[in-house]
Amino acid sequence: MDYIAVFDIGTTAIKGLLLDREGGIVHERSFPVQTFNGEKNRQEQNPEEWWQGVVNISREWFDINKINPESVKAITFSGQMEDVILIKGGEKTTKAILYSDHRAGKEAEIVRQQFPDFHHVTGNSVYASTPVAKLVWLKTHALPAEKVHVVFSAKDYIIYKMTGAILTDHVTAATTGLMNIETRKWQTEFMGVLGLNEVFHLPKLASPGQVAGKMNEAGAGQTGFRRGTPVLCGAGDAGASTLGAGAINEGDCYLYIGTTGWMAIPTKDGSPKENGIFTLAHAVHDLNIAIAPVLNAGNVHSWAMESLAGIEDFALFDKEVQKSPPGANSLFFLPYLNGERCPIQDSDAKGAFWGIGPRTTKADFARAVLEGICYSLKQITELLAGHGGTMTLIGGGAKSPVWCQLLADMTSRPVRVPEHTEYLPSLGMGATAFAYLGWVKDESEFVRLHIESAPAKTYVPDEGNVRFYQKQYQTYVKLYPAMEKIYH
Repeated sequence: MDYIAVFDIGTTAIKGLLLDREGGIVHERSFPVQTFNGEKNRQEQNPEEWWQGVVNISREWFDINKINPESVKAITFSGQMEDVILIKGGEKTTKAILYSDHRAGKEAEIVRQQFPDFHHVTGNSVYASTPVAKLVWLKTHALPAEKVHVVFSAKDYIIYKMTGAILTDHVTAATTGLMNIETRKWQTEFMGVLGLNEVFHLPKLASPGQVAGKMNEAGAGQTGFRRGTPVLCGAGDAGASTLGAGAINEGDCYLYIGTTGWMAIPTKDGSPKENGIFTLAHAVHDLNIAIAPVLNAGNVHSWAMESLAGIEDFALFDKEVQKSPPGANSLFFLPYLNGERCPIQDSDAKGAFWGIGPRTTKADFARAVLEGICYSLKQITELLAGHGGTMTLIGGGAKSPVWCQLLADMTSRPVRVPEHTEYLPSLGMGATAFAYLGWVKDESEFVRLHIESAPAKTYVPDEGNVRFYQKQYQTYVKLYPAMEKIYH
């Protein structure tokens, strides 16, 4: 039997899947990843820990599951984007600045002042999280001793370890503030004016289905893969998720809930948007992705499970939430534990409960957190998709039936949750490998055969709850403007 291997280098875990020629998941495995939090919203990870996760997963396939390395015909990836990862030849990289790191706020302002029309070229504005701002910060505060290579997605580092190639995909590159969204080439004059050319080598650009290189001897020795196995470029997580949600035509929409979250629709429009909406390159040629991202989703849910309820299980937390009525007895929660980027752009925003009274219960706190996340997701849904039509929901958050029903009630639209939703980004990225190997004609055929035909559950809005949450939402949207002066 032939397989492809897909690795998703996420924020909290490395996931590895083996897919057979029918698109079935044969083996899946995950490996946890640690995030290092510092002052002023600094967040870093150790790329060698990502690599160790890939090695552990692949070794389990070959050494324990007895998969024949010859049967793996290609390897591809998805991974967190907007990271800054420095690569020095022959040295291990032990620190990566994550997308959620906000140390470069002043540097982002410098870039905006230098290039007031910046967003017309890149399709996006510059924020503290944008890699070009982080490169300016590194140049100012941690200047490398010699010129170094830089990549921008966690999966790029794994590709480097496997093949020695230094490249990134167009989806990831669109988040850096350095790629022309129309030409899909680096805007190198930005680097020159900012003085970055003397410090950093940008990676080559490649399409998700392009071969990055072949598995080299060192990579094969550690992972167990056959030397010479094709390693594809893959795509940043938003590109992979868009394929996994089957969103390959203009107007398709989906919502992703992982550690962070986003609403996305494919579009041919590459013009800059407002309210923190990003324009990314789509893995499908001639399309872009309009994406409204939130920093607070599954990470806040995990915080609430552990800190408020002392629970680690989705189902048990759902039961706790259901002990409280809709509206959580008039308790509201702003979910901005990590600042926010859409529909507000405020790295200093904080989480807050409002409406605590003598009858407020632990269950009310739990429900208020989940409702607060959903109100935030409703805001970005309205920015991009308006009203009406079924919305596909993917990512780990879709494992919670209570969460899914809340989203249906708050957005007043059916929510479709495909089977194995947490693996859909990896499955979507598998489409490019299937097309490369000739197992399907193109990514569209893969979506039709293996994604659209998959079993799914649909959550239908409860009309009574829809009317109730419409009233509650009017209070929720007043909370951040009322507290904004406190944050600053």
